[in-house]
Amino acid sequence: MFTNDLLHGDLIGRVKQIESDAIVYVSQVAVIDSTAINVIDCSFVFDDLRAGNYDLKIVADNFRTYRRLNVQIPGGAITYAGEIELSKIPDLIAEHYPMNGDEIVYDWRYGRIAISIYFDKPMDRASVEAAFSTQPASEGIFSWGTYTRAPYSGYYPNDYSDPSGYRPESGATITTYSKIMSMTYVLAQKDAYTDTAYTVTLSTAAKDTTGEHLRFPLVFSFRTVQAYTSQYGILSSPTHGDINVEPLNFSGIRITFPRRMEPLSTEAATSITPSMNRVFLWPEENQLLIYPGGPFLTDTTITVTIGPTAHDKDGVEFLNFNTYVKLSSVSGSIHISPALAGTFSYDSYYGTNDYPYHIVFTPSSPMASNTKYTVVVTTGVHDMFDVPLKQEATFSFVTRPN
Repeated sequence: MFTNDLLHGDLIGRVKQIESDAIVYVSQVAVIDSTAINVIDCSFVFDDLRAGNYDLKIVADNFRTYRRLNVQIPGGAITYAGEIELSKIPDLIAEHYPMNGDEIVYDWRYGRIAISIYFDKPMDRASVEAAFSTQPASEGIFSWGTYTRAPYSGYYPNDYSDPSGYRPESGATITTYSKIMSMTYVLAQKDAYTDTAYTVTLSTAAKDTTGEHLRFPLVFSFRTVQAYTSQYGILSSPTHGDINVEPLNFSGIRITFPRRMEPLSTEAATSITPSMNRVFLWPEENQLLIYPGGPFLTDTTITVTIGPTAHDKDGVEFLNFNTYVKLSSVSGSIHISPALAGTFSYDSYYGTNDYPYHIVFTPSSPMASNTKYTVVVTTGVHDMFDVPLKQEATFSFVTRPN
C-alpha cells in the first residue's frame, strides 16, 4: 500500500528478463537509492521519493545498461516506468548488421557477405579485429569507417587521384581518421555459403580508444538464403498463353525453374514445336535461355515442352575429368565428408552411351539437409593408361534446407 504526501511520490516498474538479476538505481547527480528486482515478478519499487526528476539506471550482467533521464516523480502519486526489456547488445555498440535472427539474401555471383558494427565510441581497431570471429570460421577484410546494410557487390576502392595535381609525400604511411566508430567485415567468397547459419562473436577483448572494454561479448546469428521470393512452379517469358508476341521484342525463350537444374538432362528433355534452330544458354543455374538463332516465326504458335527426364541437381554429383579414367580406381580414391554411402558409375550421355570422363556418385540414402559436404579426389584416381592424378583436388557444396 502506497501513502504519500504532496511532497513525495513512488516509482514502480518491471524488467522483462527474470534471469537478469538486475539492480535498479535512481539518482540526482549522485545515487539516491537502489534496489534489486523482485525474483518472482521482476518488479521494482522505490517508496517515498521526494517530488522531482530523477535519472533511472538498470544494471545487469550480460545485458546492456539501461538509462532513462529526467523521470518525473510528482508528489502524492505513483509513477509507472513501464515494462523494460534489457538489450543483449553491449554498451559500447550502437547497432550491427545483420540483426540477430536476420535472413539475408546471398545470391550474387560476385557478391560478398558483409557484417557491420557501429560503435558508441571511437574504438581501438587492433583489439576489435583480434576479438572478432565467425562460426563457421572465415577469412575476410576489415574496412573501418564504413557501415552497410546489404551484401557487398565489390570491395576495393578506386584511385581517383589526379596525376596532374599530385603532390608526392614522404614515407609510406597514409594518414586516416583516428576516431572511427564503424567497421565492416567482408567475408572471403570461399567462406560464404547460402543456406548457412553464421554466428558472429565480438569478445570482451575489444576496447575503445580510452581502454574501456566490452562488459560482455556481443553474440548474434544470421542465416543466408538464396532468394527474396518463393517460386514453386516453372516461369517462362513469353508466358504460357501469350498472344501477339512481337518477334523483335524477344531474343529467345527464358525459362526459370524453382530449383537448380542439371543442364544435360534438361536440354535433352526440351523440345520445341515447330522445329527450329536452338542454342541453350544458362545465365544462372536455375535459368535456361533458348536462343532460336533469329526472330521468332510470325503468325505461329510455338510450344515448348520439358519432359520428365529433366533432373535437378539434388542427390547426384558429377565429377568431370579431362581424360578417360578407370572406374575401378575411383571408389577407394574419392572421399566424401561427412561420410556418405553410395556408388560410383560412368555418366550416360542421354541414357545411351557411357562417358568415361564423367564420374557420377549416386547416394544410397538422401543427403542431410543444410549440410556442407567436402569431396576429396586423391591421386589414387588413374586414367586408362594407369597414370595417376597429379595433384589432389578438393571441393565443397552445401545442400539446401528442408
